[in-house]
Amino acid sequence: MAGRSAWDRRGSTLLAMLGVCIMMQTVIAMVWGAAPGSRRDAWPVALSLGLMLSLSSAGLLWAVWRARDMPTGLVLGLAIAAAGVLMRVPYFGAGPMLEDDHFRYLLDGAMVAHGLSSYAHAPEALLQGAEGALAPLVGAGRAAITSINFPELRSMYPGGAQAAFALAHLIAPWSLDGLRVVFFGTEALAAVLIWRVLVSTGRSPLLVALVWCNPLMAFCLTGQAHVDAVLALPILAALIAAHRRAAAWAGLGLGIAAGVKLWPILLAPLVARALWPDRRALAVFTLALGATTLALCAPLFWASLSAHAGLTAYAGGWSVNNAPYAWASYLFLQLVGPGTGEVLLRALVVLTAGAASLAVAAPRSAGLESLVARAAILAAALFYLSPAQFPWYAAWFLPLASASGAWPFVAASIGLPVYYLFFPLAAAGLRDLHGYGLAFLHLVPALLVALLIRRSSAAGASA
Repeated sequence: MAGRSAWDRRGSTLLAMLGVCIMMQTVIAMVWGAAPGSRRDAWPVALSLGLMLSLSSAGLLWAVWRARDMPTGLVLGLAIAAAGVLMRVPYFGAGPMLEDDHFRYLLDGAMVAHGLSSYAHAPEALLQGAEGALAPLVGAGRAAITSINFPELRSMYPGGAQAAFALAHLIAPWSLDGLRVVFFGTEALAAVLIWRVLVSTGRSPLLVALVWCNPLMAFCLTGQAHVDAVLALPILAALIAAHRRAAAWAGLGLGIAAGVKLWPILLAPLVARALWPDRRALAVFTLALGATTLALCAPLFWASLSAHAGLTAYAGGWSVNNAPYAWASYLFLQLVGPGTGEVLLRALVVLTAGAASLAVAAPRSAGLESLVARAAILAAALFYLSPAQFPWYAAWFLPLASASGAWPFVAASIGLPVYYLFFPLAAAGLRDLHGYGLAFLHLVPALLVALLIRRSSAAGASA
């Protein structure tokens, strides 16, 4: 009876937190769905948004942690599935949610859907004079095109992302909701794969709530419609295929993932290690990965050789929400000088990422659980090495962390909303206060959870 009472308390707590998360997302969608992007510069908006996302994420993490040993019955399973849907539904029909990245997605999608290259023209050039087949397209999407940030730069998104944008355009031309439909669909399919990974590796299926019901992910991926939502599905599919030794599918999945955000190519050594020592499987994987990556990424790289390339600008200059990188950048500036110091630092980051890729792949795979866990470690390492640590970049590792039970990585979603304080600080001329100081705060929850788990494990071992 006591056990049943404890089950009821933990289950009721989890259900209550799912309800809180749904309510929070509904409030966010209703309050800021029609607000212009400039509203994020206001302190009340930045503080309230950050607190709502952080507190609801912390509450969800705590509730799932308490319930992690419970049997997953039909009620809890359906509640988690429904909660993830209900957290995202309020965003459909809402405005751009204090963000503007999606405007470029809309232009790229329209270009590709009409058989045009999204790398050929910067938005600024299109607005100044579009001719031929471009003229009616620009006329239809002028409102979106004029809202694109960095309009002097051409697109930086590889072919996999471009395909997602084009599909969204076919569903609903020039519509934010078209993007949301595509991103919501890929999130849902990824959640199904995570559920299957958890079941097949003997972990609690409740852990899928850590990503499917994660407030930060619901807000950033469906609410703000960031393309990082597309990443988890092909990465998980590639890892599952590698575990089953389906080399061609593993190469295809990883190639598609690299075609969305480039960095998943660093998972190639890990997947290859899982297929080792089957030379035929390795050859098939390499061929499938190479062909898919080349098809999806070669046009972007070719376009990046000319002026005003978005990828070149991003790789060479973007830095936000990463205080340790800002400190290192300042140190390199003092030691080496401007320009050269930044180039050296970014080269060091690339070399470190490559070394991490090889280090994670070195041990022999002990099964799907090990494969997913090491992929989560690498994806998280790449995120924390990245000079730009936008909250939606947590989609790189949160699905993998949820599937492998990596609680410290999941706890990152509690601290990452500190990013939204950047906007009022920048508006007040205090952007360095965020870049060199407050941005460090988003590391604290992950570090604290790691410390608590370590101490708990040590105490259990002593007992």
